Amino acid sequence: MLALLRAQQRIDGVLAANDVMALGAIEAMQANRRLSPIVAVNATPDGIKAIKVGTLLASAAFDAMKLAALAVEAAVRALSGKPVPSALMLPVEIVDRSNCEAWDRPYEARPLPEWHRYVQV
Repeated sequence: MLALLRAQQRIDGVLAANDVMALGAIEAMQANRRLSPIVAVNATPDGIKAIKVGTLLASAAFDAMKLAALAVEAAVRALSGKPVPSALMLPVEIVDRSNCEAWDRPYEARPLPEWHRYVQV
């Protein structure tokens, strides 16, 4: 981000691959007294804090914890001879200031997914 700031007079916005990268971009921009809207992916607890204070515009909640929980459930079901789908798809939610309260908790306090809400077999 520092090199990009040196090379570009104007940056209209930043799409970071994840919240950690976005937080680094925010730090670099603040250090250079430049601000642009920044969005990211993952809705991590640190990303949610940045959304709440307004330094991160939004984060796409690609929830790896939910995906992992569903994958474990699928494995247990498959090993038990129960049917499982060939693919698990979770909807992505855009988290911003209007809805970040639902995500403002550590991972261990976030609810696990209910199989029947995500899988139709």
